[in-house]
Amino acid sequence: MSIDVSDQPKTSPTNERRANPIVRFVTETNEGLSEIRWLPVLLYALAGGALMPLSLLAGGIAGFLAGIVPVGVGLMLARSVPRHYGLHGFITGCIGAVIASGLLWILIFQTSLGLTGSAGLTTPGTTPLDAWLTISGFIGFSLIAFSTFGASTAGRIEERNRAVREEVKQRGGALERPGAIRVPDDIRGLSLPQLGTYVNNLFKKKGFTFKDYRFLDKDKYLDIWMEREGEPWRLRLSVADKVAPGAVESLLQEMKREGCNKGVVITSTEFTPGAIKSARDRPIVLIDGATLYQIAEK
Repeated sequence: MSIDVSDQPKTSPTNERRANPIVRFVTETNEGLSEIRWLPVLLYALAGGALMPLSLLAGGIAGFLAGIVPVGVGLMLARSVPRHYGLHGFITGCIGAVIASGLLWILIFQTSLGLTGSAGLTTPGTTPLDAWLTISGFIGFSLIAFSTFGASTAGRIEERNRAVREEVKQRGGALERPGAIRVPDDIRGLSLPQLGTYVNNLFKKKGFTFKDYRFLDKDKYLDIWMEREGEPWRLRLSVADKVAPGAVESLLQEMKREGCNKGVVITSTEFTPGAIKSARDRPIVLIDGATLYQIAEK
């Protein structure tokens, strides 16, 4: 009988934690607890814990407020913390439930508002103690469950929004929707972000596929990367009064570095004679505002 002494795959502690859901849950929870933002947690817990019993006992329109407080606490909390949204919401709900129970005890046993309000929320003949247990249980469940849900949901949305904002920041800005283009002069009135959207939509109608965009030189130029029939194209947009040869020359250099053989310089205005000469016999097409309008009308 032989013994297999060949190398066996080894499982690292990190892989073991990932493979075991219980260990992963405990690890992530411990990590989240160490990153809890206690100031917003306590502030929203105090607000939710105070508003819930007051609005429930007051009844009427105020009772409607009790239905939106737990979710509202979670939604607002998600904007104040960077991550671990569900855990933040759960802890906020737990602390808020304790605050609400204490306040409810005072209202029921020490004030007339508590006696009359609790009577409207429980069956006739219910003792104050049973009323406190029933209402505080409802409030506690609502705050914990819906604060956790609200924070988790809003947190995912906030993360997506942060990613979009970061992406826009890296690109130097966002494209904007242009107004109606009825005559050639309307194109001249477009800002650079608006011109970018207009050109992007126009080229996509002509069979191009949008890839990316980036503002260059403090919004002096807007470059758009597109593709048609598998071949890359690079578009350079400008809204300068008259586009000089520098726009053509710099685009040509960028195209060489990227291995791109198709370039277009587009302006909402006009090109100088030098720019027109610079693009001659080169793989770059110049499109001024009037020509761009004609292309769109075809």
